[in-house]
Amino acid sequence: MRIGKPFLIAALVVLVIGTCLVYFLAQKSDSDYKDLQYAAARRMEEAESFLKERIVSLGIPFEDTDLNSTGLIGPEFTELTSTPGDEKAKRSALNPLFSAAMVRYFHEAGLEKGSVVAVGASGSFPGFVIAVLTAATEMELDTRLIVSCGASMHGATRVEYNVFDIVGDLLDAGLVDCNVLAVSPGSANDKGGGVFEDFLYFGSADLSVNLCKAASSRFDAEFIYYDDLAQNIVHRKELYGDDVDLFVNIGGAAVNNGTSSYSLAFQQGLVMPDQAPEAPSSPTRGLNYEFSSIGVPVINLLNVKLLCQENGITFDPVPLPSVASFDSFDWPGLQTVSYNKFIAFGTLAVAFGVLAAGVVVDVRKRRILKKESCK
Repeated sequence: MRIGKPFLIAALVVLVIGTCLVYFLAQKSDSDYKDLQYAAARRMEEAESFLKERIVSLGIPFEDTDLNSTGLIGPEFTELTSTPGDEKAKRSALNPLFSAAMVRYFHEAGLEKGSVVAVGASGSFPGFVIAVLTAATEMELDTRLIVSCGASMHGATRVEYNVFDIVGDLLDAGLVDCNVLAVSPGSANDKGGGVFEDFLYFGSADLSVNLCKAASSRFDAEFIYYDDLAQNIVHRKELYGDDVDLFVNIGGAAVNNGTSSYSLAFQQGLVMPDQAPEAPSSPTRGLNYEFSSIGVPVINLLNVKLLCQENGITFDPVPLPSVASFDSFDWPGLQTVSYNKFIAFGTLAVAFGVLAAGVVVDVRKRRILKKESCK
């Protein structure tokens, strides 16, 4: 049984025309929480401006890779540098649109005022730390943070102004509101020490520990230090409590991502429990899997390029967009799009009808040919 070429072409034309109609007749409307997204983005922009002034006041020079002059792009190599990192990704994460995107993720996960958000962050992406905390603050969520000072290249790698300083100064300024439950060294097995220990630097692990002790005192938070990574993961989960509504991972810390190739299988962005990959049985599978396996949604913030694509955010913009310009461009994250289902289903029905007609014609031709051959 074959469908004639004219019928195949006709069905294809119907599909193309129908798809175009569905796309061009789509109805766009502002999201129900657009004002909240604006407010979160403004808060993130204000937070970054405040931190820039703080860094300037401390006499800390900006890096050549800090093309947007934020002060929040760290040196490539320091005692805190834990892994390789891309300066383009670090610059992109500082876009205030990501705070608005976090609001969307929070709403899609079903969060509301007072919902409990557990956040596990390294110093790798200062932008994502600021985005999550400003969005959560704007939504008045109960945010519980565990943060480590290890950072990949170009992140919060400055010893003199690391991620503990960023979070602490934002808290002191009232720009974010969260409960810092604990701090840790980060890096390999969450025990501190930069990737260039015993090569470019010496005593990096001890330095990380000392920074943690100072931060623990500043935040009145626990200092987490375990020889066993599995125990570390279990303890963190206990610290967050049994009433967590959402877990957010920022960066590539082993305690959150796990220690094997299965960590790469966990999707980026908002991952609802029914979308998460099957959890491995390893005791070091990481908190992304620990929470998703018990039905808790996870926001995984690691692959910046994918997160930009998912949210319609420009990768590595120079300069960063100002919140004041948000109305002047069509960012899809501020809108909901509804497509005409009748046109969509009608297009499919007509296309299948054309194909069915092609089948009928082919069957009839075969019957006629068979009768003629029997004469």
